[in-house]
Amino acid sequence: MATRGTHSTKTAEWIEQVAAFFVEDGLPLISGRILGYLLICEPAERTAAELGAALDASSGSISTNVRALIRLGLVSKTTRRGREAALYRIEEQRWERMLKAKLDRIAATRQLTAAGLRLLSGNSERAARLRHVDELYGWLGDELTGLWDRRGNAASRG
Repeated sequence: MATRGTHSTKTAEWIEQVAAFFVEDGLPLISGRILGYLLICEPAERTAAELGAALDASSGSISTNVRALIRLGLVSKTTRRGREAALYRIEEQRWERMLKAKLDRIAATRQLTAAGLRLLSGNSERAARLRHVDELYGWLGDELTGLWDRRGNAASRG
């Protein structure tokens, strides 16, 4: 099987899919590659040099993007006595916080649309588009909140 960096072609393709996915969220491609790789590498912790070798990326690019991922809370940095290089790993619990923040953004959007509807309360024609968006975000927020609550209940039981 062919390899790219220190992993197979199929693994490299999956990492590229992860990277492309997170580009849609505004992350640079290399940040997405780092996330993808750290999600599946074994052992789970990697040095910047190991990330660079695995992803065929420069040390400057790895350094810049790892710092950004640390600021986002998706990656953590640890050091170990007797080892000079820092180790980086995915912060699994932070992903829940990231998803919860997106859910909170949906609720905030609903608050904005509701305020707009109050502003346009006397003009139903002007408010029609906004009402549609408000109803969509209301439905989505209700559904996702229920789903999130069910997940939390299941996690606390198991």
